[in-house]
Amino acid sequence: MRAWRAESFGEAVDVLRLVDAPIPEPKGAQIQVKVSAAGVGLPDVLMIRGNYPAVAAPPVTPGQEVVGVVTAVGPDADVKVGERVMTSTQFAAGAGGFADYTLASSTSAMTIPKNFSDEEAAGFYVPYHTGYVGLIQRGQLQAGETLLVLGGAGSSGSAAIMLGKAYGATVIATASNAEKAEFCRKLGADHVVNYAEQPIHKAVREITGNKGANLVYDPVGGSAYAAATKCIAQHGRIVLIGYGSGEWAKIDPLHVVLKSYSVVGGFAGARTTEEVRAHHAELVQLAEAGKIGVPIDRVYPFDEVPQAIDRLAKGEMLGKVVVTA
Repeated sequence: MRAWRAESFGEAVDVLRLVDAPIPEPKGAQIQVKVSAAGVGLPDVLMIRGNYPAVAAPPVTPGQEVVGVVTAVGPDADVKVGERVMTSTQFAAGAGGFADYTLASSTSAMTIPKNFSDEEAAGFYVPYHTGYVGLIQRGQLQAGETLLVLGGAGSSGSAAIMLGKAYGATVIATASNAEKAEFCRKLGADHVVNYAEQPIHKAVREITGNKGANLVYDPVGGSAYAAATKCIAQHGRIVLIGYGSGEWAKIDPLHVVLKSYSVVGGFAGARTTEEVRAHHAELVQLAEAGKIGVPIDRVYPFDEVPQAIDRLAKGEMLGKVVVTA
C-alpha cells in the first residue's frame, strides 16, 4: 500500500516520502480501516519536526484522524467489517492516517453524523473531542459565561468557537490578521481580537467591562497564554490544550493564587471508553442539528500530503485542512 513516512525529523516538504508499505494487520482490539479521507493537524507538523511527546524518534508516520471503512478486525474488537467510521489512528505505533490503510483501536471508532461528507468527518474527531473535554468536561463552561478562544482560525480554535456558541457562551476569539478575524466572525464569534492591532488582554478587558473572561481555551501557549492571564475573570479557568506557538504556557503559581483562577489540562486521551462514547453521542446530536460543523480550509489529493502539512505549518489555514485518498 501507499504510505507517507519520514525517516528523519524536519519539515514535511523536505523529509516526507511516499513509500510502499505492507498493509497493517489488526491484533487484539484493533481495527483496520481503508482510509477515505484524513485530517491534517498541528500534531502532524510537530511530530515530523521531532517536537511531539508521542513520537520520540523516526520513522514518523503522521496522520492522527481519518474516516473510512473497516476492512478487518482483531479478535477482541467490537466493531464489524464494513462499518464506515471516524477514528483516531495508532500513528505513534507506525500506523498513521496518510496511507491507504491504517490501524485504530476499536474503542475510538465512532459513528459519523448523517449530514457529514468524508471530508467533514475526517476533520471532526480530534478538534471536537478535544474541544468537548476542554470546554465542557474540564472547563465546566456554563451558558452566559464569556469564553476566550485563543487561535480561533485553526481547527482547534474553530471547533471551540462553535462549541462555545452551541452551549450558550459569549465567545471572544483571537486572530492574527483581518482575514482570520472575519473567518472567526463567520463561525459565530461574538467578538474577535486582531492581536496584530491591539493587545489581547486590553481588548478583552474592554469587551467585558473589565470583568475578564470566565473561561480561556488555549491551544496556543507562549505569549498568548501570558496575555490571557491578564484578562482572566476572578475565579475563572484556563484550559491548556496545546502549544501551537511552539512553547507551552509558563505558569506563575503566585499569580494564579493572587488572582484566584484555575489552570487545568484538557487531554482527550485521558478518558474512559464510556466517557468517549457519551461525549461523541452528544457531539453527533449537535452536528446533526446544524449547531456545529467542520469548516474545510482546503482539500488536498493524497500525493500532496507534504504540501497540506506545510500549509498548516505556515499558519495559512482557515479551519481544517483535509487529504483525500
